[in-house]
Amino acid sequence: MPDHPQDDWTRPMPRTPRGGARHDPDATERIPLPYVDRTGPNRDETWGHDAWQERGDERDHDTPPSRYDERGRHDDDRYAGDERPDGRDRYAAPPPRRRRPRYALRRTAALVALGVVAYLVSMVVVVSLVWGSVNRIDATPDVADRPPAADGANYLLVGTDSREALTDEQRGEFGTGFTEGHRADTVMLLHVPTFGEPTLVSLPRDSYVEIRDGGFNKLNAAHANGGPEQLVDTVERATGLPVDGYLEIGFGGFVDVVDGVGGVEMCLDQPIADEKAHIDLPAGCQELAGEQALGYVRMRYSDPRGDLGRVERQREFLSALVDRLLTPATVLVPWRLHDVGTSTGSALSLGDDTSMLEAGRMAWAMRQVAAGEGNSVTVPIADTNYPTEVGSTVLWDEQGASQLFTALRQGQAITVEP
Repeated sequence: MPDHPQDDWTRPMPRTPRGGARHDPDATERIPLPYVDRTGPNRDETWGHDAWQERGDERDHDTPPSRYDERGRHDDDRYAGDERPDGRDRYAAPPPRRRRPRYALRRTAALVALGVVAYLVSMVVVVSLVWGSVNRIDATPDVADRPPAADGANYLLVGTDSREALTDEQRGEFGTGFTEGHRADTVMLLHVPTFGEPTLVSLPRDSYVEIRDGGFNKLNAAHANGGPEQLVDTVERATGLPVDGYLEIGFGGFVDVVDGVGGVEMCLDQPIADEKAHIDLPAGCQELAGEQALGYVRMRYSDPRGDLGRVERQREFLSALVDRLLTPATVLVPWRLHDVGTSTGSALSLGDDTSMLEAGRMAWAMRQVAAGEGNSVTVPIADTNYPTEVGSTVLWDEQGASQLFTALRQGQAITVEP
């Protein structure tokens, strides 16, 4: 029994009729072909010459093997022309399926992956360089009665009147004078709650507060006499809030940072002119360079609100500066981040206990304040010209200040007006 109906080689081929000459078969007549298994891995070799030799006992030995091609069909010139309309052999095996090359796609994916890895590595290197350029100072009080932990985190931001980074020419040009040493010219407390909006609180430098082992004095005297440690301790005792991080910048560093970002835009409702601050600014929006910005945040004699107007300008400008520093064009471009970051980092001083994570959290909270997503206030004031044995001071509103710091300590909404 043959394996397949088409394998029946015993069926007789067409013969020449007895009564006449043999005629060629009609073009539409088909000669039985051997069954070809085209599903196996050797489909093209199944009915080659060797296969005919293995099945020789069932084949017509009168037909030489050369008359059969490698596909096992009759290779007689009599059947030439039995092609399809497109010119292909009707009995030819179908062409192999052409697979679309994927090398281009893989190459593109590999290049993209390589680019991402290179970008991430470069950003890690740049951030490390920027972080390494930041100065470190000891700002942690060595006392046993520090306030207990409270909701969120609190960071002390200090701008000093240090002139160490300024040349004599710059001191005269900027109107900073030639006083040696350093005092806290700007003091702000940045509160970042666990949940909710951050709050930036200005603490006037002339605030009348108690300094450990020094009695009552102006707030900036704590920094002048005992440095960052005593200033942090004084702020903690006055507010009841623990300080988790410390950042400080001097006059020269402030000018360098502003110039490093290409200036900061400020919009003035009225023109400002102050001879002691060496500024003369028209009304309207304008870019303030380093020298102009320093005069703008220090000016108070030409401000009818005195020190209160000064601290408001300081908060406003600091928020705008941080917003300019953290633009995508700066933080996402490695070479730009390196240039701005290293110049800024070398101008700053961070407390030894302030980590990179805390510095980033501090910067992000400042950006929120700049975008109007936080609170920017001044500690409630009872008297801006309170006479004392150390001169005219700023007296806090004891009840209002207590309510403000209690709300921050407990993570509650504040009710203090800007």
